[in-house]
Amino acid sequence: MGKPKFSLLALGIVFSLSACGSDTAQRSAAPPVIIAPTPTPPTAPPPPPAPPPSSITSIERDIAPALTNAALTDNLSAHFAINPASASMRNRLFVMLPGTTAIPRFYRLIVRAGAARGFHSIGLTYPNDEAVGTICAFSPRSDCAGEVRSEIITGIDTSPLVSISQSNSITGRLVALLTYMHSNYPNEGWSQYLVGGAPNWSLITVAGHSQGSGHAAFMGKLHVLDRIAMFSGPGDTGNANGLPAQWTSLPNATPAARQYGFTHQQDELVPLAAIELNWSQIGLGVFGASTSVDGRAAPFGDRRQLTTNIAIPVSPLSPSTAPAHSGTVVDVVTPLTSAGEPLYLPVWNYMVFP
Repeated sequence: MGKPKFSLLALGIVFSLSACGSDTAQRSAAPPVIIAPTPTPPTAPPPPPAPPPSSITSIERDIAPALTNAALTDNLSAHFAINPASASMRNRLFVMLPGTTAIPRFYRLIVRAGAARGFHSIGLTYPNDEAVGTICAFSPRSDCAGEVRSEIITGIDTSPLVSISQSNSITGRLVALLTYMHSNYPNEGWSQYLVGGAPNWSLITVAGHSQGSGHAAFMGKLHVLDRIAMFSGPGDTGNANGLPAQWTSLPNATPAARQYGFTHQQDELVPLAAIELNWSQIGLGVFGASTSVDGRAAPFGDRRQLTTNIAIPVSPLSPSTAPAHSGTVVDVVTPLTSAGEPLYLPVWNYMVFP
């Protein structure tokens, strides 16, 4: 992470006309030849008309980051994008930020859930090769985590520990992807999420898992987003042991009422107490203490801090070194119902797709 890393037929009709005989006598004796005008070749048929908005169907696409910006040379796993069917379109965008070293195809279930609820939905590849906690582990800087996150999100030089250009940042990659989607699929409605070359943040919900959860929360300090969802994080700490990271107490641009967190009580990587401390700093505690979703139906007492303690099934076909940490949203260990749907789909819908 330190230095970042799918013609029209033109009908040509050729007419040739040849006359036999070469000497003058033959030409004079031959009956007159009437040459009909050469017919005008038919024009190429026009391209088929664009489908009316009411006929647009949902399509999943893997988009290589280099297609959206040729300058990108690192972190090139495909973005995952789905446009909603026109009948369900909500004119809202959902962006899912993977955890450390993870890629968008690990989170297809929640991206598909967003499209099913009428959201234009994206799993975004970004520079996430190293955990923020690892980068800042030995830093004496009092707000190291905030500085690192700010640079990864914006591409502005705010930390000496990472080097992220604006085009390679989360924001730069999102703009490039939305621009690409509009240019190549102009009837699907992607352009509404850009204003003056920048994201139209008020129409955008950002969610993230693990490292991505902290980026989502930090973006809520910078922009007025539609919603924020934090899965299994953030786990940032400050310099002093046990204290929350400084950035978590910055004023919210996105009201805390529109921010939600969900984690497993047995998370192997980020202790529940650390996550709850950061959630409290962000302001979620105003809406009540954390509450378990297990065996309950939405709206879970209208709480913003949600937990689960369901055992996460792991098999040789779905290996995970931290199943509880991943089980809240990562496809391979997300529990499924007997009908094959994500067990936590009602939680996702409550948090992210109301």
